[in-house]
Amino acid sequence: MRRLSFMARNFLLWALCAPLVAGCGALRVSPPFLGAALDGYPVTQEQAAQLGAEFPVPPEIVLFYLQWPASPEPGGFPGSTLDAIRSTGAIPCLTWEPMYHTGGREHTVEHRLITNGSYDPYLAAFAAEAKRWGSPFIIRLAHEMNLSRYHWGTTAEQYGPQSPELYRNMYRHVVDVFRAEGADNVLWAFAPNAESVGPSYDSTAGWNRIANYYPGSDYVDIMGVDGYNWGDTKTAARDGWESHRRSFGELFAAPRRELRKLSRQKPFMVFETASTGERDEKGRWLGEALAKAEDWGVAGVVWFQVNKEQDWRLGRDALPEPPNRLEPGPQQWLAEVLKAARKPQGHSESR
Repeated sequence: MRRLSFMARNFLLWALCAPLVAGCGALRVSPPFLGAALDGYPVTQEQAAQLGAEFPVPPEIVLFYLQWPASPEPGGFPGSTLDAIRSTGAIPCLTWEPMYHTGGREHTVEHRLITNGSYDPYLAAFAAEAKRWGSPFIIRLAHEMNLSRYHWGTTAEQYGPQSPELYRNMYRHVVDVFRAEGADNVLWAFAPNAESVGPSYDSTAGWNRIANYYPGSDYVDIMGVDGYNWGDTKTAARDGWESHRRSFGELFAAPRRELRKLSRQKPFMVFETASTGERDEKGRWLGEALAKAEDWGVAGVVWFQVNKEQDWRLGRDALPEPPNRLEPGPQQWLAEVLKAARKPQGHSESR
């Protein structure tokens, strides 16, 4: 039998595997989508286009941040930003933060004001606008809840053993409001930090575990996680903790296992990551990260394309060999995820 050429063998392998991927609801992505997280709001069409020209590839996910208002009046839906991102072909991902700034200080929205309905006018109007906007997009609500940095729903001093339950209740209430408004085009992401860090950098606190915050599979559509390679830039004397160089696999192996115990079926994404170092070093780290992510079946990796604490930004030539994608495209994939998430299920995972 004549030996097949390299291209012929690859095509044959793709032809054999394609039905298997399709049989999984077209949810597996290979290679993973590569996206960018942006600081600053709103995101204009000009910014979105510039990002496409400066990033190693046209971003397939664009993540942005939006805080809640200090009082719950309707308004503030990011329609123009969603339009700008969607016009590039990327998946829009909103990191929605229940906090606000007054007098130069940061305040989290008190949990009671969310769960007792005080913020429902804002939430219901936001949900109604999301429904009118119509296209699928991701909301990453109150991310990195296992870090004392955020202490969602309480003051920093109140962050403690009661925080996971408060978080679950807040998350579920927000999703319930959206469901009541019929905003079924929103996909909800659960996105803890890779390492749980409570008060005084105590990573051994038994209450502060990723699983304890999980709102339940009836409320979450996409599993995710954040984590950074800080290299050796942090010291205990200056920063209260010491950092070391860590690969993508070292960063995310443990939280991935914990999240996969909660759900093996839901798509998995890394919503924030980046690495310190010079241009070539960042590129190598990202290349290894994408290879590991593909091996793990990760749907997307979002790079923190921001100069904040460190200059994490990637240049256009950071990846010598950018990923070569066939199908599905990012928006097509998200539509398939939405379809699968809204399909009635015969049984439920962790609630």
